[in-house]
Amino acid sequence: MNDLQIICHSHKTITMKKVIIILVVSFCLFDCSMAQPAASAEEKKFIVTMETNLRILDTASTAATYTMLANTFERIGNAEKKYWQPWYYAALCYGFMAMNVPDKAMIDPLAAKAGEYLEKASLLSNNNSEISALQGMIINTKILVDPVTRWQTSSIEAAAFLKTAKEQNPLNPRPYLIEARTKMFTPTAMGGGPEAAGPVIEKALSNFKVFKPENSIAPGWGLAQTKMLQAKINRR
Repeated sequence: MNDLQIICHSHKTITMKKVIIILVVSFCLFDCSMAQPAASAEEKKFIVTMETNLRILDTASTAATYTMLANTFERIGNAEKKYWQPWYYAALCYGFMAMNVPDKAMIDPLAAKAGEYLEKASLLSNNNSEISALQGMIINTKILVDPVTRWQTSSIEAAAFLKTAKEQNPLNPRPYLIEARTKMFTPTAMGGGPEAAGPVIEKALSNFKVFKPENSIAPGWGLAQTKMLQAKINRR
């Protein structure tokens, strides 16, 4: 075999190797794409519906709007039975109402309704930091009905949920927001007050800077509330 034949044979060998590599890579990419099918029409419709209602939730401020949204999320949850998010947001609506209702007699019924929705969310998603944090928030809200008699037991239970939420996702800012808000309105003699809440608020703000929701319908609320708490402390 002369030099020209050797060069040609070597070139053909290299070319064949390239073809084989390209074929192998193409097969792997095709196999991966088959393993991750595109979202179905039903899934896309679900996401669009959730996004539409979440935009309303972002600016909601009245009991009527929260109730309407909770009912809508409940209907979505009943129709799309594999998703935890509709039940979570229905619970969040009732949690917000329970926090802000002027009549303390209404707190327990609202919190109970939130708890029912959260129980359904928990059955669909285990080890979920967002669900644990919201459970802590709802328990803390129930303390407002009778702080003297409920504080000792309920605060411990709520703190346990918030601790779990932090462990489940250390970057989640919402457990820190909920803890800070509780401390802010807890008497200084009981370990609360602005000075106790300040460092927790700073931690929440720090987490908000790096936290990235998993997708467009994952919880991302709370930054505005955290900044409002910080402003209250700064005014003191």
